[in-house]
Amino acid sequence: MGVKNLWRLLLPIGHRLSIQTLSHQTLAIDASIWLTQISKACRDPETGRILPNRPHVRIFLLRLMRLLFHQIKPVVVFDGVMPEVKRRELQRRRDIREKLWRDDQGGGDAGVGAMRRTAKKILVQKLKEWRQKEAKLK
Repeated sequence: MGVKNLWRLLLPIGHRLSIQTLSHQTLAIDASIWLTQISKACRDPETGRILPNRPHVRIFLLRLMRLLFHQIKPVVVFDGVMPEVKRRELQRRRDIREKLWRDDQGGGDAGVGAMRRTAKKILVQKLKEWRQKEAKLK
């Protein structure tokens, strides 16, 4: 679920690190985030199903091996019981997705319209960001 706008909040003080700078240190890994990232990347684009050869498990292990290669000691942390507020938010998101899917499959325009509106919002936001970057470069 995450914290909304966290990266924007941290942008002024955050900076990227090379993996080598973490050598000989212990690093906590949020297993839920890794598994979510990997499972989203390992889905069939046509059906949305996880690919049959289970690449998400292999990729998780490859990430861990990369940390070990750089002499970083990973501590994998799994979430405990999901807080009620997170459970409600996830259910709300699931309901929205299901409604869009039903509308889209039923031949109605509501789902398509909602997806178009969302796509337009994303496009407008990306164009604004691009213009801001262009202005900073000048």
